[in-house]
Amino acid sequence: MKTIFKYLRTHYQNHFQWKLYLYFALLMVGCFYVNYTFNFETKYINPPGRSHWLRMLSYALFYGAAYFAIAVPQALLSKTNYLRQREFWLRSLFFLGILSIMAGFWFYRDWIKAWVQDYNSRRFLFSLGSNLKSLWTIFIPLILFKRWKDKQDNSLYGLTTKGFVAKPYLLMLAFMLPLLIWASFQSGFLSAYPAFKPWKRPPVFGLTSWQMFGIFELTYSWDFINTELIFRGALIIGMARVMKEHSILPMVAVYALLHFEKPMAEAIGSIFGGYILGVIALYSRSIFGGIIIHLGVALLMDALAIGQYFMIQ
Repeated sequence: MKTIFKYLRTHYQNHFQWKLYLYFALLMVGCFYVNYTFNFETKYINPPGRSHWLRMLSYALFYGAAYFAIAVPQALLSKTNYLRQREFWLRSLFFLGILSIMAGFWFYRDWIKAWVQDYNSRRFLFSLGSNLKSLWTIFIPLILFKRWKDKQDNSLYGLTTKGFVAKPYLLMLAFMLPLLIWASFQSGFLSAYPAFKPWKRPPVFGLTSWQMFGIFELTYSWDFINTELIFRGALIIGMARVMKEHSILPMVAVYALLHFEKPMAEAIGSIFGGYILGVIALYSRSIFGGIIIHLGVALLMDALAIGQYFMIQ
């Protein structure tokens, strides 16, 4: 825990600017108001029936507006010159581009519909496809980009255990556990968790419902790893090559928008969680701390939900 507090203290002491953080807070308040008052993302970015290509373009504008609305004023207030560097635009547009493709990539649903007729089988494959699409929209593109621009790096944007110590992050999870247990007793918890409810899913493909749950959790975990890879890996460690410590706030803005179709409390929490995980990635040069915390919380929530279900039964 001391290591994490050291990272946060160092970043605050060296890089906190009250004007910038006030601007960031006001921008986030405005974004949250518009989204949760007018259901902005669901109605205008990701409405039912929108073509896949238009959905990807909509997300590119959505995420890009948030990112550059922070990155540009930040450069001016901090008097840094990254806006004049070609690498900044190349990297930011590429990373935001693949994130937007991932968000709007629904082609897999068309492919499944064309090949699978049974409703329950389709539904199961939709769940897996939603988690696995980050393989070809995030993971593989980042491997190719690294080989082009960052081949001298020994890891894929922080996906390394070199010098990594897991103990502080496991302790953080342990401290969070009582809060998670409390949350599991709140009304509506079982309606949200787990994402894949085996007691509501009929068996398909010769698998039991619990075997299907296990397969889903593996793909669910994979998707969390790729979320850390794009946000804390590419948008923090990858962008730090040109932005240095200034890569954090623009990432946090986009990360908050990623949660705009979730409950407001979760989206607000993503600002603080994204900021802390961003600082950890920046100073440790590893995303494994974020993976442990992010994935650990998600799996604990699912485990607690299953426990609650059996207690009720």
